[in-house]
Amino acid sequence: MERRGFLQQGVAAAAASGPFIGEVRGANDRIGVAIIGLGSRGNYELRTCAKFEDVRVVALAEVYKPLLDRALPLAPGKPDGYQDFRRVLERKDVDAVFVSTPDHWHAPAAIMACQAGKDVYCEKPLSHTIHEGRMMVKAARKYNRVMATGSQQRSAEHFQKVVEMVRSGYIGRVSAIECWNTGNAAPWGAGKPPDSDPPPGMDWDLYLGPAPKVPYNRNRHTWNYRWFWDYSGGWMTDWGAHHMDIIHWAMKVDWPETASAAGGRYGSNDNCQTPDTLSTVFQYPGFTVEYRVRIANNRYVESRSNGVTFYGANGTIVIDRASWEVYPEFDPPFTPDMDRVDAMVKTGNVAWPVGWDRNKKIEPVARCRAARQDGIRIDPPAQEAHVRNFLDCVRSRKLPVADVEIGHRSVTACHIGVIAYRLGRTVRWDGKQEVFPGDAEAQAMVTKKYREPYTLPAV
Repeated sequence: MERRGFLQQGVAAAAASGPFIGEVRGANDRIGVAIIGLGSRGNYELRTCAKFEDVRVVALAEVYKPLLDRALPLAPGKPDGYQDFRRVLERKDVDAVFVSTPDHWHAPAAIMACQAGKDVYCEKPLSHTIHEGRMMVKAARKYNRVMATGSQQRSAEHFQKVVEMVRSGYIGRVSAIECWNTGNAAPWGAGKPPDSDPPPGMDWDLYLGPAPKVPYNRNRHTWNYRWFWDYSGGWMTDWGAHHMDIIHWAMKVDWPETASAAGGRYGSNDNCQTPDTLSTVFQYPGFTVEYRVRIANNRYVESRSNGVTFYGANGTIVIDRASWEVYPEFDPPFTPDMDRVDAMVKTGNVAWPVGWDRNKKIEPVARCRAARQDGIRIDPPAQEAHVRNFLDCVRSRKLPVADVEIGHRSVTACHIGVIAYRLGRTVRWDGKQEVFPGDAEAQAMVTKKYREPYTLPAV
């Protein structure tokens, strides 16, 4: 059957059963789930769902059949396997899907799932473009779907604690934030494998989907797809989405006002495209954020290969997935002629700015280790809790802790940074209208062209 007809009939058949609105269908009142994409994240979600007694994995989908064949025996209950995920959306016993595909398929797959009456857990980064993210939010609301983003740091207790400390003013007013990723892939990076025929069992056309038609190349299929603009936004959207999410959460903001970026692929002699050396500066109301990528030298920042640092008037907080700590300022904040200012404050002529306390003393906090498990860098209970929260919301119909709107706002900041980098100049963003005012060149990059017939579903 021609693909467009297959999709339309499949979604119509699934929707005909009526949208799922909270009463779980299936054996023993269990949530029927399907995993779409069986790379590292999809396999993790499969293992996690298998732990829950109230969940039944009924279907797996993966365009590369060897990955599908490897995953099927790992799933309890003998789920069905498909190369074309759209067949999963026809099934009446699927209540929720996990979208773990490369980034360029996130929005089309998630929107199709909403239209078919399925709830969605979509891995980060939520979208490949700003427009896609807004359409995903619109689809979740229009079709009354629960849609969560895989920003699992929100479910880690130590991130929750640090966010509350920043919000409460514990380190004073925060004026600057830095986040980073380091590594060393020099000098060859991902290498330069030649184009070739797709390996046996690969549906290369479906893998490319809405992306431009190109010959098969190993780097475009494996982990390294992240470093091609057709499928991702590089480090800025891949890891930056985690960092920016925590920053937005802690600082109670939703978008930057401006962004500028500089860098290039300086340390990797390979066939990839996105920068391995990058510095992106975001301007927010009252503070700045700098995101740095350095993948040709692995000298850690704050003894970490990745993390976020909040710089406050009274102290500094550093956090990553494994630990966090607090450094007090050595001296209280200094203002010339402080005694005269104090006298003016007492008479009511002036007031100390919010978040500024001359005499505030904070205690240092030595590095606090988050719960860990050998071989896993992120706190495993947080990942499991994040999936559990989504599944609980499938039943309750409440918004998950990383709702689709949150994921959209966080990755939008990253997309703005990518656009600034690709244009080679500062861009200005109107977050309320979600436009680059007066900048047609930047505005054109809010969306992209889609290869027929894999267009973004209308919402």
